[in-house]
Amino acid sequence: MKSLVKLSFTSVSASVLALLVTAATAMPSFAADPFRSKNARAIGTETQKAFELMFKDGNYTAAVKQLDIALKTEANEPLVHALKASTAYAQDDYLGMQVYGKRVRANAEALRGRDNLRAYLYLAASDLIEAGYIVKSEGLSSAPRALPLVQNVFDSIKKAQDIDPADPELNLIKGYIDMLIASVLPLSDLESALSSLRQYAAPDYLKWRGIALAYRDARRPELALDAVNKAIAAAPNNPDLNYLKGQILWMQGGKSMPEAKVQFELALKKAKQLSPTLLQEIRDQCRNLSGGVQCAESK
Repeated sequence: MKSLVKLSFTSVSASVLALLVTAATAMPSFAADPFRSKNARAIGTETQKAFELMFKDGNYTAAVKQLDIALKTEANEPLVHALKASTAYAQDDYLGMQVYGKRVRANAEALRGRDNLRAYLYLAASDLIEAGYIVKSEGLSSAPRALPLVQNVFDSIKKAQDIDPADPELNLIKGYIDMLIASVLPLSDLESALSSLRQYAAPDYLKWRGIALAYRDARRPELALDAVNKAIAAAPNNPDLNYLKGQILWMQGGKSMPEAKVQFELALKKAKQLSPTLLQEIRDQCRNLSGGVQCAESK
């Protein structure tokens, strides 16, 4: 059980990278902004569709295809390249991750003077992607070389905060970074780390997912369960959230174990849309929960 709930720096970094570069929820189609109901940016409808497929519907397979469509018509949007960087990360394609990270930076630089908040936000994302590339391609011994890039991330986020401290996109990203710091530094104040997510971040299902992850890894399953239920209410068809809820119920143990298996199997019913890495992880954990018996899944 210890291995189930312990979140390593690498796995948290993957989550932060993905959330730095993606988020989606239903918003007015004319705005094509997955974050804001006010002061919406014209991020792009094709990019928004890819976000929603991956992070609202949990359909990784369809999202990867949709990203190729978005690249043809919305190549100037830094978010689409950042999302491509995160999918490269998920596929252990670290060189591809770096290539797309450089495109994030170029597009972020192009936003200067037109939308400085998002310019700083995606300069931060590009620095985090580059830091991730260095560590993943060269090993943990290269971490000191990546540290200046991490400092750049914080500096850019501070500049974005100075423009609009209540911006939902900014606070989603900042919230996940704060959660990362709290997870690797035991003396950090978890509630303070979650304040950006809880107060201003959007969309709701990503906000509550982040809070659920934080409480899961702090071994506070009751609070984690409440948060993941709120995430599921906002995105009821996402198998990633069923998987997370199953983990939390497994942590609770006892009478929660049968429902934990139900949640794993709900995720496995959508096996065709999951990334290969996540699918295998769910299979393995559901098998462990079932005493070595393979769990049912869609064919």
